[in-house]
Amino acid sequence: MIGHTTYGRGLEKVLVMHDWFSDCTSYEAIIPFLDTQRFTYAFMDLRGYGKSKAIQGECTVEEASHDAIALSDHLKWDQFHLVGHSMSGMVAQKIALDATDRVKSVVAITPVPACGSPAPEEIISFLEDAARSNDASALQIVGFMTSNKLPASFYDYKVERWRETSLPDARAAYLHMFAETDFSNQIQGLKTPILVIVGGHDAEGHSEVVMQATFMKWYPNAELAVIQNAGHYPMQETPMYLLGLVEGFLGKY
Repeated sequence: MIGHTTYGRGLEKVLVMHDWFSDCTSYEAIIPFLDTQRFTYAFMDLRGYGKSKAIQGECTVEEASHDAIALSDHLKWDQFHLVGHSMSGMVAQKIALDATDRVKSVVAITPVPACGSPAPEEIISFLEDAARSNDASALQIVGFMTSNKLPASFYDYKVERWRETSLPDARAAYLHMFAETDFSNQIQGLKTPILVIVGGHDAEGHSEVVMQATFMKWYPNAELAVIQNAGHYPMQETPMYLLGLVEGFLGKY
């Protein structure tokens, strides 16, 4: 079974996934404040990350969706909500497509759209080098994703956690997943309620303009919220504000 940690005993079930730069420990700042009376949370680590670090795989969006649905079966969740961050925001859309009758709502935090985030070959090479071993390049990426507005110690911490919580091959494989996958033609018109959360200091590829042209155009029941003081990692930059948005939205469905 895919690695996961559960919190709470509420009737509303929520499956939470992480981004490229960390396992689910990136959510540590919000854990003590979860509404565990109303919700039951399962924080799932994708293959090659965290509690699933030893589980090998192809690291595709199809595999991640299958693992998430298998976990919900294991937990005996007939219906559930999804929270995805960045690359797992893409995965959350695939799960909503694959298990439409079971997914009650989706929160996509600074997400990759279903069309992926394609980039020129030289950029992919730069990103893969960072994923495998180049710490200097990794620091550049985290700075870029937060408009270089955070303390240098945060960037050092993010890169250190990336190395500690994941495997090089998995990091490289997920890069190709979110850069090269496109299932946008399959999801247009999907009626699942979706909240898209954007960081005001995030990189251009995750900007409000991009979300308006993708999520807000594709999904008839999509909402958009902008956290002006956050970049790509609001669960660490503005944790309480993020949690308020997430649980407020989930509570409606």
